[in-house]
Amino acid sequence: MIDSRGIRTAAFACLAVAAVFALVWGATYVPANAAEEEEGGLPDVMTLDGCGEKKGLVEFPHTAHFEVSDCVTCHHTTEGLTLENVAETEVETCVSCHFEPAGDGVPDCSSMSLKKNAYHISCVGCHKDMDTGEEAYAAPTRCNDCHAKD
Repeated sequence: MIDSRGIRTAAFACLAVAAVFALVWGATYVPANAAEEEEGGLPDVMTLDGCGEKKGLVEFPHTAHFEVSDCVTCHHTTEGLTLENVAETEVETCVSCHFEPAGDGVPDCSSMSLKKNAYHISCVGCHKDMDTGEEAYAAPTRCNDCHAKD
């Protein structure tokens, strides 16, 4: 015969453990791309992750790039993307195509190579192209300029 008091005690214990877990997890969980948001719901700063990181994560100053680049420069698969239409547009993440590329010639974001990593090709390439030689306009081009040291 089943003891109803034992079942209630076990059920209460399970609920208590679940509640503690939910409180601890909820208090410490920060989504990878959590950031202060700029007007329009776009993140001011984004954490670039999801590529099997071998070095520290990159904190990407998203809104700072609005002044120097069009949205489609980075979001090249979202034709016509602008600040004005981003709220109505589904924008894929870089890792959705570049973590395990399906096609030949699509750069893999998990590679550390400057010539094979999608971020390195796009970001470092653009930064080198934009380099005016003036320190005030210097964009990061070396590993530890972007990747936080572990």
